[in-house]
Amino acid sequence: MAAGAAIAGLEVRLAEPADFDDLLVLFERFYREEGFEAAVGGLAKNLRQLLSRDDTAAFVARSDGAAVGAAATSSAFGLEVGLYAELEDLFVDPAWRGRGVASALVEAAAGWAKARGCDDLEIVLTPHAQAKDDLAPWYKARGFLNTGRIIYERTL
Repeated sequence: MAAGAAIAGLEVRLAEPADFDDLLVLFERFYREEGFEAAVGGLAKNLRQLLSRDDTAAFVARSDGAAVGAAATSSAFGLEVGLYAELEDLFVDPAWRGRGVASALVEAAAGWAKARGCDDLEIVLTPHAQAKDDLAPWYKARGFLNTGRIIYERTL
């Protein structure tokens, strides 16, 4: 599942267990950047599960072997939409932003979701992400629509 051929030396592919350490570093950086420091402690356990499940996938972007971006995706079934996927986490090393890495990761996740039979790919923008003026338009330019829904969460 390669993508990003337009970016010289960039490979985007479905992550494997051997990518664990690089993915963990990238996702820890992402969670800290987004202000979710409390979640960092559980990332290793959850990432191991994500890499071993059939209904989830992670993607890694590498340039000359170095991990420069990552994405995590899950799928679920809902009465309203049927089988769907959520692009849960997307992170690109700041030095690599603006070069198409994130777009290649989104397309890899969308391809995975479509191959699974998902009817749509969703993303939730956190308040931190919403405060970034360019992020919502960036997702809109890649086919995502704001449905106006608000997510409430109950910790169990």
